Amino acid sequence: MAAARERTMDHLQTWDTRPIAAMAVLGIGLLAASCGQVLPPKAGTIAEHPERFNGQTVKVSGKVKERIDMPLYRCFVVDDGTGLIGVVTKRPLPFMGATVHTEGRVDTSFKIGRRPLTVVIEPDPPPTPKSNVPLPERMPG
Repeated sequence: MAAARERTMDHLQTWDTRPIAAMAVLGIGLLAASCGQVLPPKAGTIAEHPERFNGQTVKVSGKVKERIDMPLYRCFVVDDGTGLIGVVTKRPLPFMGATVHTEGRVDTSFKIGRRPLTVVIEPDPPPTPKSNVPLPERMPG
């Protein structure tokens, strides 16, 4: 019986797992090196190194900690747990404490009064489509 088992085992190939392990380690290393490009940067990273992100489009998520509603612009401050970043928008401001997800271009030269802020400027919202339905005529009256 043992001789029969040895004969059937002879045809099975044994795999050398070293090349597979090396490829896996290389793949994990490449993935880890590219995480900065795959995962969006954190608010704290943008705030610490604003020159590195200036002019780039980034995604930001977090809780609204401050709202600034001025005649010319609206701004809110987002805290993602790593730091704070301002977001300039033309949309209505989110509520305090709301969780937001937004995308925009980083601007390091923004100021509110004398307070310099690194901000994410959201793109202008798309225009609202105009209706082709004619308005009802006014009844004389």
